[in-house]
Amino acid sequence: MEKNIPPWELTMGESPLVAFAIHSGHTLRSEIAASIGIDEDTRHREEDPYTDQWTVAAPTTVIVNQSRFEVDLNRPRDKAVYIKPEDAWGLDVWQQEPDEALVEHSRQTWDLFYQDMKNILSAIERTHGRFVVLDFHSYNHMRDGSKGKPADEKENPVIN
Repeated sequence: MEKNIPPWELTMGESPLVAFAIHSGHTLRSEIAASIGIDEDTRHREEDPYTDQWTVAAPTTVIVNQSRFEVDLNRPRDKAVYIKPEDAWGLDVWQQEPDEALVEHSRQTWDLFYQDMKNILSAIERTHGRFVVLDFHSYNHMRDGSKGKPADEKENPVIN
């Protein structure tokens, strides 16, 4: 198993404004990549590519390079690893259900992320008295792929 090195980039600025792009990444640990059951295009479609470019809106940025298909940092710890298709928009994420050690490694990444963010945001709060978080995501209106029909605009807003 690979060492748990933080798969995010932090840039500290001199402001209480912080921009996050937590689903921007596409990287997978080798053991995850060997077990994943979805193709690159499907992964890319469900990730939030290019949201890291929006983080220029703030002096302090957190850009996650790891794919949400390894660990979804926007979900509670016990739901952060997609196990069943209903966890991931009906997608069969795995060739076979991952073993507990693989899942726990990803959950440890979740733990590390939230501990680091607590430390960073607490330091900003001590300096500035408060902070504002911009949490950037993109919206997938082409869930059936680039050759499919766009999602119905009445049920799927262009901007959330």
